[in-house]
Amino acid sequence: MAPVVTNITVLVSYFGQPFIIAGRHFSSMISGLFQLVSSIDYNSDFEGSAPVVLQLESIRNLSHIRLTRRSKLDLLIQLARLNAPTLQSLSIDTDIDIDISGLIRDADGNHTTYPRLLSLKLRDLFVPVASRQLEFKGAVPFPSLRSLRLWLSHSLEDDMFFRGNAGTLESLDIKVDDSTFRALCRHKVFVPGSHPKLQRVSVQYKDVFRSQPFATIAETIKFELGIGPRAAVREIGSAPPGNKIAPVISALGNHTCIQVLTILHIWLELWEVIAIIKSLPLLSDLHTMSLRIGAIPAGISRDDLPSFMLLTYASMGKRFRFCSLRDTVNKIDKDLVLCVLLLALACPNFDYAATSRSSHTQFMEMVEEAIASDMFRQYAPRLRRLLFHKL
Repeated sequence: MAPVVTNITVLVSYFGQPFIIAGRHFSSMISGLFQLVSSIDYNSDFEGSAPVVLQLESIRNLSHIRLTRRSKLDLLIQLARLNAPTLQSLSIDTDIDIDISGLIRDADGNHTTYPRLLSLKLRDLFVPVASRQLEFKGAVPFPSLRSLRLWLSHSLEDDMFFRGNAGTLESLDIKVDDSTFRALCRHKVFVPGSHPKLQRVSVQYKDVFRSQPFATIAETIKFELGIGPRAAVREIGSAPPGNKIAPVISALGNHTCIQVLTILHIWLELWEVIAIIKSLPLLSDLHTMSLRIGAIPAGISRDDLPSFMLLTYASMGKRFRFCSLRDTVNKIDKDLVLCVLLLALACPNFDYAATSRSSHTQFMEMVEEAIASDMFRQYAPRLRRLLFHKL
């Protein structure tokens, strides 16, 4: 039996000189192939006029489309719109600005609905441009979404991506600047109980904490409480000065079910980590950039820190077991090692830590040196049970 074609990848490249393909015949062949497949992965480095003119009207019933690089986006977004009734996943990952309005309405201004779309990923790496008004009143373009990623260079001005899918959305990954933050709050997209199935949440704040009129800590706490109180996996990121993110996380406390927490772009102090672990009773895994000691409590010497941790925080975070430190390439120091060992003393089930592969050997040498020191020698049996991994 001959194999059945169900997926096709179109790779179009352009290197300097004009590259001519037998346009009409090749286009007909490609368009004919699309009648047999359900998925297209279109990757193009082409910067001029597309050498292949696809006969869009004949390319229907696709369930999966992925567009990458400098694809002929206006043409290919039209392809997505023509397949709206059957699409289940759509991904656009490019380094040029995305005019997302083309996904939702045609040239005549008619709204488009994607009734079966479960996964939508939009990502562009273009420099920020002016905000756009996307008030498509009455449009509910993505009513069945389960997974949504929005990494856009421009702000959102309305709730278009979130209409009608509050009861189906399970995974959210979004970059939020001040305008987007205000729009989502204005439209009350995230309020407690609004998204009962949301399990994985990643919010990266862009400039939200810098200065007025950016969001206040209280507003951010309210936003985070509404965005996914039942989400077990959370990722929170902030551009500097992101040290204000720790009180936001701590305030979530018993209102959330966070088990795995990732904090991006921030070096946490040990005492911030302790506050987070104490406030999130279900937390088992923490992924952050790196750790530092910070200010030591008054009246406590550095050498007294191990006994202080045991007396003050004994049996803290009984579920906490793993910490990965991402920004440790050539940045291993004694403070980092000290933080890891102190956490191990305070958290009875903390058994795993991970650092960058390139600095792992140096890290292990410093761990051994610290455990053998007077400061930690009496706790060596407990600390030698720790396992260290490479990222």
